[in-house]
Amino acid sequence: MSPINDIEIINRVIEGDKEAFSQIVQKYQNMVFKYVYYQFNNYDEALDITQDIFITVMEALQSFRQESKFSTWLYSIMVNHCKNYRKKMNRYSTVSLKVMKGEDEVDLQLQDYRENPEDKVVNEDSIRIIKEEISKLPEDFKDILTLRDIDGLSYNEISEILDINLSNVKVRIHRGREYLKNRLHARGLI
Repeated sequence: MSPINDIEIINRVIEGDKEAFSQIVQKYQNMVFKYVYYQFNNYDEALDITQDIFITVMEALQSFRQESKFSTWLYSIMVNHCKNYRKKMNRYSTVSLKVMKGEDEVDLQLQDYRENPEDKVVNEDSIRIIKEEISKLPEDFKDILTLRDIDGLSYNEISEILDINLSNVKVRIHRGREYLKNRLHARGLI
């Protein structure tokens, strides 16, 4: 699907075709889930947060001005949602709620992509340690390293999503990588 198709789908959703939004979910759910999972390191929580992000996106579609790519706009919402969720979790315990929009109940179904335990060794020590250390990184480093090294975004895309200048992106990535490298070295992984 090209960005033009994203715009066509978004216009259909804005015009009232709520079913068309499932095409957006299908296209971007893996990207969003992967980012969220690396932020919180909990599969079930990541599914819930991913669903919440898509609900937020659907409710905010009319504010998408088409000045940037849809995926960049989606990343901005995703990053901000995760930051806000993290702050909220630090203050309160949460309860999952179904979201009502007018008379319609919004219920997005995400596919469960967990691998069969027989197909993959679940608890490889090195992967567990890396995930632990990524989750312990300061928020600025965790966000920027996830966007760059896990999601593979360009420096320019990260600059636009996080609303920081390009040189600041490069500095944070360098410092974040050094910080993570030192932590992994201290744990004997590298």
